[in-house]
Amino acid sequence: MIEVRAPAKLNLGLEVLRRRADGYHEIETVFVPLRLFDRMLLKRSPAGRGIGARRSAGADLPVDGTNLVVRAPERAPPRSAFRWTCACGSRNRIPIGAGLGGGSSDAAAALLGLEALSARELPRELRRKLALELGADVPFFWTRSRRSARGVGEQLAGAPGHSRDALGAGGLPVQISTAWAYTEAGRELTLPRDPTSIAALLRPAGLLSPPRNDLEAVGARRHPEIREAQRSLARAGALATGMSGSGPTVFGRFEDERAAQRAAETVEVPAGARTIATSSPGSASADWTAGSWRWGVAKR
Repeated sequence: MIEVRAPAKLNLGLEVLRRRADGYHEIETVFVPLRLFDRMLLKRSPAGRGIGARRSAGADLPVDGTNLVVRAPERAPPRSAFRWTCACGSRNRIPIGAGLGGGSSDAAAALLGLEALSARELPRELRRKLALELGADVPFFWTRSRRSARGVGEQLAGAPGHSRDALGAGGLPVQISTAWAYTEAGRELTLPRDPTSIAALLRPAGLLSPPRNDLEAVGARRHPEIREAQRSLARAGALATGMSGSGPTVFGRFEDERAAQRAAETVEVPAGARTIATSSPGSASADWTAGSWRWGVAKR
């Protein structure tokens, strides 16, 4: 049996650049992995049993083909040799439907676990192909540090020069359709266009001002709770606030992790919201591989 830990992510800013012929929008954003993760247990079982998933107690997760954890290993050999048992519930579990990438991260972790169980790595191009079939942001979760992203989120580049960010985040009790948010935002934007502000997030100053998110205005008009939560984070000491991706999760950048923790415990947010204090890694090194925040695979 092995344990795989799958981190959440935030989008720091998001600019919509153009609409493609296939209906998708090209974007520019910065993905930041968080010290907030799902934990999965995977084990080998007799050949021919196929692939299955089991949710842990209290976890509201589907166990059929709608779950990317099930679909991920089905697309990769040797698919008939394993039965997958997934426990995705822990004190720091990624909220479902919060725009934090939980499903995509779990899918990437399932492929990582497949490699560990079969004692061999998938070819690089096959890994990328499988990841893109599952979702545009799945390739990001093979990395261990923040990345700038273009295309539909699959074109990744390094984003060096940052120290670790202390973040407070609030997952609001509303749902925003990503497709709806892009459609509404597209009606208000003059496309195509060149990116204007995301590059600023890659400088050492980081988030000294709110990052631009072209989907934020339409989301906030439908759900005023988004602005209310941002104002509350600012009153609690956030240096800057923003909305992650298409929402509804909002975040604030704080001076340090202690300040983020105080804000998470005291900030006033709409009823039903969940607040957390977390941080991004300062690098791809021991910060992610030591202790309880292990990113990768551990045998049990």
